[in-house]
Amino acid sequence: MGKLYMNLQDENSKKAWRVAQNSLAQFLQNNSFEIWEERRIENKRLDILAKRIVGEKIFYIVFEVKHYNKVSAGNEDKFLEQLNKYLKLLILRELDRKKYSYVSKKIFFTGYLVFANDYGIYKNRRKNWRKNRNFPDNKELETIWKRNVYLFSSTQDHIQRNLESIGLTFYSQSKISDFFNEDKQ
Repeated sequence: MGKLYMNLQDENSKKAWRVAQNSLAQFLQNNSFEIWEERRIENKRLDILAKRIVGEKIFYIVFEVKHYNKVSAGNEDKFLEQLNKYLKLLILRELDRKKYSYVSKKIFFTGYLVFANDYGIYKNRRKNWRKNRNFPDNKELETIWKRNVYLFSSTQDHIQRNLESIGLTFYSQSKISDFFNEDKQ
């Protein structure tokens, strides 16, 4: 398998962002995830929506891939809020399709903010950031949010380890570094 270089220097390059997103999608697809790139949910565009069934559990993962030369903590907060909105829409969509008891026991929702570069900001080092109350007027939705939602923020180096911590397994023959390391030509 060829290696793709995710850390391109031109922050305005749409190609650099596309390479980063496609690299992640390829890695996930090679590890038995169903993948939808540029997926629309309620007029919102998700970079990558992934789905994986493990036993009786269904995992939905929303990936937002960000490629900039500089990112401040304030920028990261905006990106995280964007992910929260996507996860809320996904939860509501699933509740329209399935019963509450099924969703609350079997479906897990993960938001993952992936940075192409290591910006050295505090939240970028944290595995799971604090979850605020997102459905204060609905106890059932708030219970799903507290029990079934995972949120991560990191560079590509930590994706596999973070997702393994919530019960997702990966094949040993394809490591995430195979898809993101610098192409040495």
